[in-house]
Amino acid sequence: MDSPKKIKQPLISVITVTFNAAEHIRQCIESIQNQAYPRIEHIIIDGASTDGTISILEEFDDQIAYWVSEPDNGIFHAMNKALAHAKGDWIYFLGADDTLYPDFSRMADLLTDSDTIYYGQCTWGDMILGGEYSLYRLTKECICHHGILYPRAVFNKYFYSEKYPTGGDHLLNIQCWSDPSFKKLYYPHIIANFAKDGISQNTPDPLFDQDFPGIIRKYCSPLIYLRYKWKALRKKQ
Repeated sequence: MDSPKKIKQPLISVITVTFNAAEHIRQCIESIQNQAYPRIEHIIIDGASTDGTISILEEFDDQIAYWVSEPDNGIFHAMNKALAHAKGDWIYFLGADDTLYPDFSRMADLLTDSDTIYYGQCTWGDMILGGEYSLYRLTKECICHHGILYPRAVFNKYFYSEKYPTGGDHLLNIQCWSDPSFKKLYYPHIIANFAKDGISQNTPDPLFDQDFPGIIRKYCSPLIYLRYKWKALRKKQ
C-alpha cells in the first residue's frame, strides 16, 4: 500500500519508445529506477527490436508498468500508442539512449498545477539546452523534448501528428505554447541527458520543413508570423 506521502504526490508516466536499443536501454531504465521521486511508472513501446532489447525488457518486467514489442509506423505512432496506456497525472518522454538526472525528482516535486506545462534543461554533450521559451523562440528552434513535463490535460486535447518523421514534437510544442489554456513554467533544473546522434537529429523531415511556415501562420500571431518571414527573407539575402 502506498504511504500517505506517495498518495499525495502525482503519478508521472515516463514514456520511452525503442527500436534496437540494447546498447542503451538498461541505463535509461536504471536512471528512472534510481529517482528519489516515488511515483513514476515507466511505459516502453518497442518497435519489434531484433538486437537483444527484448531480453533486457523481460529482465526488468516487474519494474516496467507496461511494455510491448510490435511493429509500428514511427516514433510518434509509438508515442501515441503509449499514451493510451499511461495512467499518470503528468506525461514525460525519455529516449531509449537518454537518461534522467537526480534533478528530475526536484522538478517532479514542483508539479502542482494541472493546467501548467513545467520545463527545465537538458545536457547535450558539453552543452546545456534550455532556458525560457516564448512562442517566437519556438519558430527559431525546438525546445528539447526531454526537458518538458506535460500535464495529462495536454494529451486530452492533442496527440502527435504521425505525418512527420521527426517534427511531431516541434508541432506539439507550438500548439501548446499558442494555447492560452496552458500556462508554462520554467525552472533551471537540469533533468536529463539528451544523447547526441539520436534519430531525431539524423533523420531529415522535409515535409515538416515545407509545412513549417503554414504551421506558424496557423498557430502564431500575425506579428510573430511576420517576424519569422522577415528573418527567413534576410537569411536568403
